Amino acid sequence: MSDAGPVISRLLSLARPYRGWMLLAGGIACLTILASVALMAVAGWFIAAMAIAGVTTGMMNYFLPAAAIRLFAILRTGGRYFERLVSHEATFRLLAELRLWLFRRLAPLAPAGLADRRGADLAAGLQADVETLQHAYLRLGAPIVVALACGVLVVALLTALHPPTGLVVGALLIAAGGVVPGLARRAAERPGSEAVAHRAALRVAVADFLQGGTDLRAAGAVGRRLAALDALGDRFADAQRRAALHGAFAEAAVGLCAWLAVWGAALLAAGAVTAGTLAPPLVPALALAALASFEAVAPLPGAMQRWGEVMAAARRLFALADRPPPIGPFPARSPAPCDDGLDFRAVRLRYAPDGAPALDGLDLTIAPGCHMAILGPSGAGKSSIARLLLRFWDYEGSVTLGGHDLREYTPEDLRRLVGLAAQEAHLFNATLRENLRVAAPEAEEEALRRCLALAGLDEVLGELPEGLDTWIGEGGARLSAGQARRLVIARTLLRAPLILVLDEPTENLDATTSRRLLAALAREREGRTTVLITHDPAAARLFAERIVHMEAGRIAG
Repeated sequence: MSDAGPVISRLLSLARPYRGWMLLAGGIACLTILASVALMAVAGWFIAAMAIAGVTTGMMNYFLPAAAIRLFAILRTGGRYFERLVSHEATFRLLAELRLWLFRRLAPLAPAGLADRRGADLAAGLQADVETLQHAYLRLGAPIVVALACGVLVVALLTALHPPTGLVVGALLIAAGGVVPGLARRAAERPGSEAVAHRAALRVAVADFLQGGTDLRAAGAVGRRLAALDALGDRFADAQRRAALHGAFAEAAVGLCAWLAVWGAALLAAGAVTAGTLAPPLVPALALAALASFEAVAPLPGAMQRWGEVMAAARRLFALADRPPPIGPFPARSPAPCDDGLDFRAVRLRYAPDGAPALDGLDLTIAPGCHMAILGPSGAGKSSIARLLLRFWDYEGSVTLGGHDLREYTPEDLRRLVGLAAQEAHLFNATLRENLRVAAPEAEEEALRRCLALAGLDEVLGELPEGLDTWIGEGGARLSAGQARRLVIARTLLRAPLILVLDEPTENLDATTSRRLLAALAREREGRTTVLITHDPAAARLFAERIVHMEAGRIAG
């Protein structure tokens, strides 16, 4: 493809900090292959020389070639072990850095810049693409460099011993290491790209199936979804099969070249022995060295088979990472807020350029220390106010926080000043303690327990077998929906924000638990501006000093 050059250049630039590890791995791999070639050559010479000496009752030095064979065998075995050790260490370090690099590029995009990507596609697709890139370094780049270096050295050695053999082996190495992998790359590129796309679609479909299993069973649609998954799996397997088929043909072609090299070296060397220009023991030495030299190019067909997958995965990652941040630029420093008041003037917000406005000329003043409830039906724009305060989306109009324009604050300071207990907040597959400390990594256990008690989870905590060290599962799967909701609230309280925004805090809670939670939050709200977003008038009356109603993205009445 025309963009392969820039993609490869970027992959190499990401690997630059680990070039020392990679050079070391490449050096060990070259040493291993050269030791293998030397082992085969010396062993072939030694066996032939011993046979000739036995027939002719001649004398020969047994100890030196025997010691050389042992040395090369040890180098070959040890080299293979240490090459795997170093190359995998380099690759794992590189993949760890690549994940951090990608996260740094994606963080400014979330959520507005990633709104067109589904969560399962981002989580599963990006993970698969990053893992695919290990082949770019471990099974693509390194084998090519090693094959080139070892091929040149082996051909030079064979040419020095017997020029005709060196030329024949060199030509066949070029065919096996250049022509055959090149054809394999072209043939496997399309099915490799298709495999990446089908794999991403399959991961998304599986995630949707698992998350929506209850609804699918209720609707009697499990069979249809399983059939769709089977179809996706078949397409993925077919793309992999076609790519593997091209790789198998390429490997067979390399094997054919290797045996042609053996026979060519043997026949040419035998002719030279007949002409009296070459010592007889060198015939098996040259033939076996020619065979062993193809160890350098043997990985290339398999590497080229991965070319399409690697290029497709790299293009997907770079296309996402190169997206311009939808929000910004941000200032280097934030002003100190004068108070915790908020003021919205003629605020308009759209989630898509051609979409309906979520906020349409919103005018709202929230005085410092005010405890306000915002009521309204779904789609009225209530949650959009919370997202706007954290600058998740850009907006038109004016918003001030503490007497300063919202655009004057850095994202980090906004997250510190505004605590949002959102409906879609994520819980990690970790312990209660770790999920809470996402908000405050240095928080003491007493503070954790206090916030859990405020959220009404103290009794639940007492029933858990491992207390704060209990694992809650992916997305809080081991908790009920109401418990997960209250854990998000406890995590928000732990940050002690200047402004507290509670988005539907009583969702999935029974009436008694809702009243207890709101009463506890009412005691905790003192000294800070608090905004309750709800569709429940009873909750608003119980919690708030001031209630406003929203309709169609603006304050009603």
